[in-house]
Amino acid sequence: MFDMENVDLNNAISYSCDSGFGHELVKRLDSKGFHVFATCLFPSGPGALELQKSCSSKLQILHLDVTQAESVKKAAIYVKENLGSSEMWAVVNNAGILKGFSLEFSTMDDFENCINVNFLGMVRVTKEFVPLLKKAKGRVVNITSIVGEVPSPFMAPYASSKYAAVGFTDCIRPELDMWGVSVVSIEPETFKTGLTAAETINSMADSALKNMGTSVIKEYGEDYIESFKRLRSYCFYLCSDKISLVIDDLVSAVTLKHPKLTYKPRINILRRFFCLCYEVMPRETQEEIHSVKLVSRDGVMVF
Repeated sequence: MFDMENVDLNNAISYSCDSGFGHELVKRLDSKGFHVFATCLFPSGPGALELQKSCSSKLQILHLDVTQAESVKKAAIYVKENLGSSEMWAVVNNAGILKGFSLEFSTMDDFENCINVNFLGMVRVTKEFVPLLKKAKGRVVNITSIVGEVPSPFMAPYASSKYAAVGFTDCIRPELDMWGVSVVSIEPETFKTGLTAAETINSMADSALKNMGTSVIKEYGEDYIESFKRLRSYCFYLCSDKISLVIDDLVSAVTLKHPKLTYKPRINILRRFFCLCYEVMPRETQEEIHSVKLVSRDGVMVF
């Protein structure tokens, strides 16, 4: 299944490997013999140290902050200088943050932070490494999200950034195809990672309520606020700990000679079926589903 014939091309760089999908992907690619450059926001942190202990001597860990153009440039220079006679086969854009809820429950910082990391970070990294990928006729693998395809009320900052990431991925695919560079999108649903940990969601929700003005809270009413709090439990319910489904697709995206354009890791057949049905529904029907599931006639969220 794997395109491992040319060892000189087996170099991959994965971003945001402190934890989550990137962390596990590094381990898997390292075990398959890839020379992996794993970038971490905290290269001396527990996640990076654990990678050093569990992976081979081929692994190289370096610092990267995708929100800083200079940091991205330094990472690109380091990789280029340490490739030797080999070439860069794949870049995996994995960095992501989750901030905010609905429009009035989110701050401008929530929107700007999500856009800066989830979208502009992807653009910065891809743009910097494209020259290396063109030489190898390699590939870009972008981790987007199901919420970049399916409207997701109460996730306005995050979903907006993921819609941008999906659009960017679809735009550069034909642009880079002329150079023999493949562009693959991974669109997972909700899995348990650091982004969806209970303490993360609870902290975000508490902060959102704290930062809202009393007039806004009064306008929405106690029932709405209580329903908003229940949204946290609903988020936990949706998440799956089967992240191996995502890692399997990531490995396929990096290693297969002819990968799919888009991988959509789903927890089970029922979820997959629902998502497929949703995608072909008229927009009006989609809006009706959101209306029935999330908001009553009185403006109170219902579950």
